[in-house]
Amino acid sequence: MARLPDPRGSQAVLIGCGHYTELTPLPAIDNNLADLREVLWESGGFRPEGVTVMSDPRHASEVGLALPERSERATDVLVVYYAGHGLVGDDGEVYLALRDTTEREPDITSLSFESLRVTLRRSPARTRVLILDCCFSGRALGGLMGVPSSGLAALSEVSGTFTLVSSTATALSIARPDEPYTAFTGELIRLLKHGVPGADELLTLQVIAAELRRIMGALGYPEPQTRDEDGVGALLGLAPNPAYDPTATSGVPAPTRGESGTAPGGAEADDVEDVEWAPDAPATKDLLQRGPTAKVLALRLVETRLTQPDTSFLVHLDGPWGSGKSSLLNLLEAQVDDHFLVVRFDAWQQSRLAPAWWSLLTCLRQRVARARPRWLRPFVRLRESVARARRTGAPYAVAFVLVALVAAVLGYLIWPEKPGLLGWEKQVKAATALLAALGTLGAGAMLAARLLLWDSVRGARLFEQTQANPMADIAAHFQWLLRRAEKPVVLFIDDLDRCDQAYVVEFLDMIQTLVRAMGSPRGGRTQCAAHVVVAADGAWLRRSYEVAHASFADCVAEPGRPLGHLFLDKLFQLSLPIPALSAPTRTAFLDEMLRVVDARPEEEVPPPREPARPRVDGDVVERLRRFEEGRAQAVYAAMQRVSERRRAEHTLRKFVPVLGDNPRAVKKFLNTYSVLRPIRFLEGIHVDPDALALWSLICVRWPDVADHLAACPEAVEGIARPLWVSDHFPGPLRPAAESPELRAVVTSSDGGPLTPELIRQCRGAHRGPAGHRSGRP
Repeated sequence: MARLPDPRGSQAVLIGCGHYTELTPLPAIDNNLADLREVLWESGGFRPEGVTVMSDPRHASEVGLALPERSERATDVLVVYYAGHGLVGDDGEVYLALRDTTEREPDITSLSFESLRVTLRRSPARTRVLILDCCFSGRALGGLMGVPSSGLAALSEVSGTFTLVSSTATALSIARPDEPYTAFTGELIRLLKHGVPGADELLTLQVIAAELRRIMGALGYPEPQTRDEDGVGALLGLAPNPAYDPTATSGVPAPTRGESGTAPGGAEADDVEDVEWAPDAPATKDLLQRGPTAKVLALRLVETRLTQPDTSFLVHLDGPWGSGKSSLLNLLEAQVDDHFLVVRFDAWQQSRLAPAWWSLLTCLRQRVARARPRWLRPFVRLRESVARARRTGAPYAVAFVLVALVAAVLGYLIWPEKPGLLGWEKQVKAATALLAALGTLGAGAMLAARLLLWDSVRGARLFEQTQANPMADIAAHFQWLLRRAEKPVVLFIDDLDRCDQAYVVEFLDMIQTLVRAMGSPRGGRTQCAAHVVVAADGAWLRRSYEVAHASFADCVAEPGRPLGHLFLDKLFQLSLPIPALSAPTRTAFLDEMLRVVDARPEEEVPPPREPARPRVDGDVVERLRRFEEGRAQAVYAAMQRVSERRRAEHTLRKFVPVLGDNPRAVKKFLNTYSVLRPIRFLEGIHVDPDALALWSLICVRWPDVADHLAACPEAVEGIARPLWVSDHFPGPLRPAAESPELRAVVTSSDGGPLTPELIRQCRGAHRGPAGHRSGRP
């Protein structure tokens, strides 16, 4: 039975060496020790005085004196952790490097593993846990910590010991440069701090080891190895599981009140009734666990910019009203702000003012100007007026000449005949004439600009009516603004699903003209690319096109793929549904709205404690955030590896007859799969990659059916068993649901058959059982 260590008889000894006299330093180990100590304190299984940190010991004698004393105090659980360089002596023995260790004499200057094994054997503890974050090599190369020997089989010869090591006998342990932790310990701290979704109430060593193997293997790192002498250590819990969800296993909602009438966190019942009003403004804090989606999208945009700088990428974030699309845009903006100039455009606010192109160009111009110092902004405006005057051509020139002539005539009429220097009346009359001429010229120029340089809504409409090819000039000016931006531009379009169907079609067609038409050289100059992210309800957008082009619906639409989908497929390279909310996420979001906190009785609050070492780079929360940022990049890179793409292509080849001969469908499948895969991984969702590929195929080939399955996953039974199709699908979707091609995908033996549970995992609504490796890593 799983249990936590008994604090009265448990000891943890954390040994780490990140600074060496001769060997390559590993500065992340300082954070390993400090934050692992804090996590063990918070777990409830160790008292503050029961956790000992030995940082940068110089000689084996320092460890040899302190470790036996601590191990003899442990009657229940003894945890020994080491992080640093591992070396192999001439005798094949494993040595743990210390501060003064030399490569020439590891047997003299290091801590031999044999001495560590003897200490573990002599401890009276019922359960001994040994965690090694090292590998074995003569020297460190870059971010790698050495090459191990084949002697790991003897690590667990001590009876009752559970051993967890960071790599295999022939692999390398990783310490990514500039990361706050080494890769293995960072993942361990993250699991203990954030928990394992889908796992039981305690994070046992068995669950931790399985999750570490899954994560490290998927990242392309060495998979951690374990050995349990008697099977008891695997059931030891190192900490409670913060991600534990009782409703996921029991199906019964978690109680909201205890037997004594108190609410969660110890608040009185009367206090719970006083609920604060929650504003409906877009959030800037990730309360709905949309961070993985924002990170993966940001990485895709940055990657596209670096690898294909002249190619625009258009993304559709598909979700109903109130699903958090604007909040997701806020999170995405925070991720890409260092790489792009973000232009936010609220389509609903602008839809009644002017033509769509004019509103978008005005918004872009203002954002480009705001990115410059204040003293340079007027020059940007002046240069833009000159550029627009060149494109407007003769009408503006004629208007300006006429205004100048009127000003000259007016000045001539009121100018004194014989101005002199002594008559003040004549001087006033001359100044009046000059001011009148300049005022007339300025007012005329402003009027001409507003009418002929599209500085007003009326001018924009006049420009459309007077130009032979207005969109060509508009696209050219759009390019001019993009070249004046100091960084690449990404446009965030929000609230388009609140506009009428005519404006939706006009706006999206305009986007296609301005953005998708770019990328090819014109006049010897390469066009600037602009990425676009549209957050809108896909059903609203599709319906707008279907209404606008209703006469073509019968001749173009396909079962499960109506006309609106065809238009959006042509416009967007990636349509990403807003992730579904899992039960723990809904609970955490409600707790945040209700201001529910985990307040323990005062006597249970541990006393303040000092960190193991001075911390110079923030607290554990900040370090975990930095670690997860680097982890997201590593996950994305791993998921884009050649092997992953080949796997997707292999899965796709099996269903070539289903996709038909549409190249766009093939591209969209690869885009959808390559983005969903790292998102689900970062969310901690255990889903078979082949099953995710099948779901991606359904989303691309039969999007209406995918929408229905997302809302009602049990309807998949109607596809697998055609006799039940009428019980699960409405009339318009039945022809597609009865398709033999769709049934072949749903019932495929490669990743399938798709079940309601698998569909929930593919959507992110359910995380699956922890410790179960669904498919390949």
